[in-house]
Amino acid sequence: MRGKLALHTCCAPCATYVNRFFQERGFVVVNVFYNPNIHPFEEYERRRTALEEYLRKTQKTLFVPFPYDPREFFALSEGLEKRCSLCYELRLRKVAAWARKQHFSAFSTTLTISPYQDVAAILRCGEQVGEEVGIPFVGADLRSGFAESVQMSKALGLYRQKYCGCIFSLWEGVKKRIWKSLTGQKSSSS
Repeated sequence: MRGKLALHTCCAPCATYVNRFFQERGFVVVNVFYNPNIHPFEEYERRRTALEEYLRKTQKTLFVPFPYDPREFFALSEGLEKRCSLCYELRLRKVAAWARKQHFSAFSTTLTISPYQDVAAILRCGEQVGEEVGIPFVGADLRSGFAESVQMSKALGLYRQKYCGCIFSLWEGVKKRIWKSLTGQKSSSS
């Protein structure tokens, strides 16, 4: 047994594979749902509810939801070009501080399973935050498990979102789909 791992969890589909990954390595995983970046609130609720549903169906891990306060994300989102790295740090720092207070052995994140995220930046951020807060970050590039996580979440009938969560990524995705439809290119969402 390697102890309790506070796992920052962005959504249920990512949790499927990542929970199993860390459990197979001897951790007791506690999913921590802290995502003030998710917008609008209805989307946040869909993702939180889907995570609770997944955990009820599998009965494999525990769940700690943090209160929803998007002001925490909007306060740091002035520079669109830096928003992702600032968002990673905001969420990982909050989970790391909570995990240290609760006497967890380590912390990690489900974000590193996504082929749409900057995994190298997430791993650097996790290491830095872990050193500053005083709790080990257990980082792993889990993108090789992404297809399996998609299959697992579909088999469980879990809600799957179409954007990372923030209003800016929603806007970028809509813009991209509109551009593709105007130029005659096939949209990736069809």
